[in-house]
Amino acid sequence: MKYLHVELKICEGCGALWLRTGTRDGVYCMACYKWLDGFPEPTGKRAGGRPRLARVKGCCAGRRNRGVQ
Repeated sequence: MKYLHVELKICEGCGALWLRTGTRDGVYCMACYKWLDGFPEPTGKRAGGRPRLARVKGCCAGRRNRGVQ
């Protein structure tokens, strides 16, 4: 007798319920996976996220939450 191991998952893209086999990794249903596959690959020029702003001399950004002027 053969057993099939599946997990009930919630898609992180659309919120749909889907079954994932126990050996497959993934957080998206097949519809979202195909939709995301159409996007271009990242170029790797940036790490992503918000760019950090350089602090200038005399900047009070670090003291803002401490109540120091």
